[in-house]
Amino acid sequence: MSPSPRLSLFRAWLPIPGPARYALVMRRLFSRNLSALLLLMTIGFVLLAELLLFIPSLASFRQEGLERRGRAAALVAESLTGSEAAFGMSREASDMLSMQFMAQTDAEFLATFQDGRTIVILGAPPPGQIAVVTDLRDGSQLSFMATAMEFFASGDAYLRLIAASPVEGHDRLEMLIPCAAIGAELRAYAGRIALLSVLIALFVGALIYFAMLRLIVSPVRKLAAEMTAFREAPEQARRGPAPALTREDEIGQLQREFREMKQSLRAAFRQRERLAGLGLSVTKINHDLRNVLSTALLMADRLSLSDDPQLAEMGERLTRTVERGVGLTEEVLEYSSAREPEPQRERVSLRAVCDEVASDLSTAFPRVRVTRNIPAVFVSADPEQLHRILSNLARNAAEAMVHASTERPQIRFTAESVGETVIVTISDNGPGLPESVEDRLFLPFTRGERDGSTGLGLSISKELAEGMGGSLELMETGPGGTSFILGLAAAKPN
Repeated sequence: MSPSPRLSLFRAWLPIPGPARYALVMRRLFSRNLSALLLLMTIGFVLLAELLLFIPSLASFRQEGLERRGRAAALVAESLTGSEAAFGMSREASDMLSMQFMAQTDAEFLATFQDGRTIVILGAPPPGQIAVVTDLRDGSQLSFMATAMEFFASGDAYLRLIAASPVEGHDRLEMLIPCAAIGAELRAYAGRIALLSVLIALFVGALIYFAMLRLIVSPVRKLAAEMTAFREAPEQARRGPAPALTREDEIGQLQREFREMKQSLRAAFRQRERLAGLGLSVTKINHDLRNVLSTALLMADRLSLSDDPQLAEMGERLTRTVERGVGLTEEVLEYSSAREPEPQRERVSLRAVCDEVASDLSTAFPRVRVTRNIPAVFVSADPEQLHRILSNLARNAAEAMVHASTERPQIRFTAESVGETVIVTISDNGPGLPESVEDRLFLPFTRGERDGSTGLGLSISKELAEGMGGSLELMETGPGGTSFILGLAAAKPN
């Protein structure tokens, strides 16, 4: 017993190291699961948007921190130099204020300048080099380069911060702050922002995920399941009532198109089954029918040998009719077996074929008047197939008019040459075609209001016309009558 494909795939993964196997599983998961891929993309896009806002936010946080340090330095400078004598601040209070200032601002040196003299307030100049200089007197200016340098700073580099002095007569305040201290503060802020961004991304991603899952992924999954079920059993209709399709967006349009496609394909399958049944039935009766027609053909031959000219003519016409019946039986068999008869094209007189069709039609439908306006033109066609096309169209028109009890029923054959094409028009003054069959007029088993029709006549006629390189189309139909146009290739002169 061979292992299942999933078990074989699992065993194939076993030799892969843990991290690589995990990456492979995640890649397969996100490449085959639309919802998981959607969630991953949503989180990624939100994080990307947060990243674009992160650098300006980090620079703004740095600027606010420096301004806060500048305000604190101004308060300390004013307390220690401008108002110490006035308030009589003790040495202990002064030292406590200095320690508190240095702890809050990380400053190691604070000085004020008066008339070119440097007055040291706190600390002493450190030995390290000054890497960044920021002057708060120029207003709020975001420095992305300085922010990046301080973010990754380490060692003895210092920031020189210049601010306006609140003490009267003093020019400015300067303080030295280790870049590493500011970098640690920026990194802590970045960690908080990163955590908040991840939480926002997860929250927004979950909201978008569940919204898209309900609006897109779930309908697509159901549609995929329906497609799979239809592929496995296309002839079997779904049990129970069909779900209502109320959506007007692209998903709803896709659902409606798929449902219409299923209905069309199932109708085609049923039609194919009927054609297969027709082929089987014709195959079974073909032998017996040929025997019956052979007997009728033998009797027609004897009539054609009669001394009476009228009987002889009727015998010849009966012979041609029986032979045509034999040919029609074989062609129906070939049609049901999806084998179209190959046309034997030759130079055919269109007027002669129309006259023969009109003569046969007058015999079958004496009330129907047949008029012909056919010039002396020749077409390149199979004479038997051309006779069958015109006979099908004329008989359909005659039967429709007889069924509708049309007054003075009439069928007209006209033709004209247009370049290398001969256009034949077959029209009547009948009731017209039903609207329900106009769109599928040339499909097999499309029947009108008459009983006893197989619905194959127009379908076979169109295939025969196209097989001879021509075309057959409905020109117009209505209460005033119906007209078909048959296009055939004009025959070359001998």
